[in-house]
Formats: sequence, structure tokens, C-alpha cells
Amino acid sequence: MKKIRKEYYFIAILLMLFILLTIFVINGKVDIIDEGFFNNVIKLKGNGITKFLYVITNLASTAGIFALLGITSVIFLKHKAFSDFKYVIANVSIGVVLMQVLKNIIKRVRPSWKWIVQGGFSYPSGHTISALLLYGTLMLLVYKKVHGKFRKPLLICFSLMIILTGLSRIYFGAHYLTDVVASLILGSIILIISNMFMNKEFNNDKNKDRKTIQAK
Repeated sequence: MKKIRKEYYFIAILLMLFILLTIFVINGKVDIIDEGFFNNVIKLKGNGITKFLYVITNLASTAGIFALLGITSVIFLKHKAFSDFKYVIANVSIGVVLMQVLKNIIKRVRPSWKWIVQGGFSYPSGHTISALLLYGTLMLLVYKKVHGKFRKPLLICFSLMIILTGLSRIYFGAHYLTDVVASLILGSIILIISNMFMNKEFNNDKNKDRKTIQAK
């Protein structure tokens, strides 16, 4: 009997969590949690943190993501690793399309307490999944390809950007906590699947390199 990969178990668990969360959201079972969390987050409000989080949240906007993709593409090209950049493009694109489909199916209205102009529906959070898939994919690539003193700082930086983006969406009232959590769950599923493809490709590349060396 063929052994089931552990990744499939994680994907199944995350998918079930997303379905349950979505059911609770549709039936209004998490409204108290969402409001309570926002009331605590907004206590942090101040000019400094508002300006800082405004930059963070804008980096995960459509324009911000395009700009970051442009910058990272140049970096990948400079280091002759542009073929790896396809994972970044693919993951972010899948996330954006998936969000639009789900938003228009569920049609959750944005929080009444929002204090920035934001159109469209609320669930799940597009900014959050875009940030997770951009920074998360970069984390996977850094973990697999980068060695030395820059590896750990990069991983920490990307992790913080994911957390801060989700927090900023709640802070500005553009999303509920559960919108952000839903995006983190879905984004994690995409990253797990992407990681499986990466491992397969990179292992094949290593095997080819070994065969080339042996042939010489």
C-alpha cells in the first residue's frame, strides 16, 4: 500500500478549517470575536504606528505587489535564478484569482468601523493572501537556496511582513480577523503545494548535477 505523504494530511486539515470558518462567518457565529479583536487592536492607534502600517498595507495592494514583483524579478535575474521566480508569479496569481472568486461567492460586507476607503467584499482578505504568497514563496526559496549570514534575517523580515500586513488590514478596519485568518489558511495550502513542486524540481536538478559530475 502506497504511503500517503504528510503534506496531504496538512492540506486536508487546513481545507476543513477553512470550510468550518467560512460556515461560521456566513452564519454570523464569529462576529463577537471579530469585533472584540478589532477593539483591542485599535487601542494601538497612534500617528507613528498608523503611518507605518499604512506603508505596510499599501505594499500588499495591487500596485504595491506589482512593484515588489518588479524589484524581486530584477534580483532573481541578477543572481541567475530567474527560473525560480515562476513560483512567486504563479502563487501570487493563483491567490489573487482565488480571492476574487471567493469574495464574489460569499459576499461578506466590509466592517462598518473601517476608516480607510476600500471597495469590494471582505472575505477573505486579498491583501493578506497576496502578502503571504509573495513573502512566503520568497521564504521557501531563501530557505532552499540561500546560505550564509543573510538567510536568517531575510526569513525573519519576510515573516514579519506577513504578520504586519494581516494586522494592518484589521487595524484600518478594512477586514475582520476571520478574513485575515481565512487568507492565511488558504495561502498556506498553496504554499504547501508549491513546496512539493519545488522539492521535486530541485531534487531533480541535484540528481542531474551529480550525473553530470560522474560522467565527467
